Amino acid sequence: MISRGDREYLFIDGGCLRASVRKICQDLFGDASAYQPHVPALATGGYAKIFYYDAVPGKDHEENQAAYEARVQPDYDRFAKIQALDRVHVALGQIVGADKRQKGVDVRLAVDMMTHAFRGNISKATLFAGDSDFVPLVKSLVSEGLHVTLWHPPQANADLKGAADSTRLFDFKTNHSCLTADGQQSAFQIGSSGSGGHPGNDGLINFVTVGGHEYAGRWQDGTLRIWRCGDPGTGWSYVDFFAPDASLVRALTAFDLIYPWGIAAVGGGWIVAN
Repeated sequence: MISRGDREYLFIDGGCLRASVRKICQDLFGDASAYQPHVPALATGGYAKIFYYDAVPGKDHEENQAAYEARVQPDYDRFAKIQALDRVHVALGQIVGADKRQKGVDVRLAVDMMTHAFRGNISKATLFAGDSDFVPLVKSLVSEGLHVTLWHPPQANADLKGAADSTRLFDFKTNHSCLTADGQQSAFQIGSSGSGGHPGNDGLINFVTVGGHEYAGRWQDGTLRIWRCGDPGTGWSYVDFFAPDASLVRALTAFDLIYPWGIAAVGGGWIVAN
């Protein structure tokens, strides 16, 4: 059982998380809306509780109530699924104004973090955020003795990163399992791996050489298996990569970001697709 003094809570700025995933998708796949955040994957890591803060769009001028409710219902459905997760709690504000600013989200997050810290519920906290608005909060918590880890996108504010005790980068290579296409499962997951044997035993006869290594591959039912022959005398090994909602091109691109072997650059013509 985790003692109160060892408890760590995760606090997520949902707007920052969604923007981070959109940027990853745009930069890597050319489609900002290709995937959405997969909150269950973020909730792993030993956190006693997870607090998720987000906002629903406000009602547009002259928009009737029925049209507004129909427009925001998918957002409420998404938040309800997050709320249903064990140990996860959702707090909502609104998106207002021409600049689409979140109202009531940052303040609620700050109040909750301060409250849990001052009540002694936690000795550590992880904050997923990137905005400079959180700098005073992080500085205050650190000065009170709380160990604050900032989990942040690459473009996070430098002062915010400097205020935290430690930082953790949110990027595709490390956090690919935090993306989802269907809201039910991770869009990308590393599967099993092994060594010995030969891709020929797997029915593969096409090979490509990249960087002095030989490769063979199979794409079947959303699983990419890549065989790799290492240095002379080391034999063959394989890695399974699950990408159930992706095309072969996208799966190969994603695989190459995690295992930077350069195989995506030669295309997928050598991969057997079943």
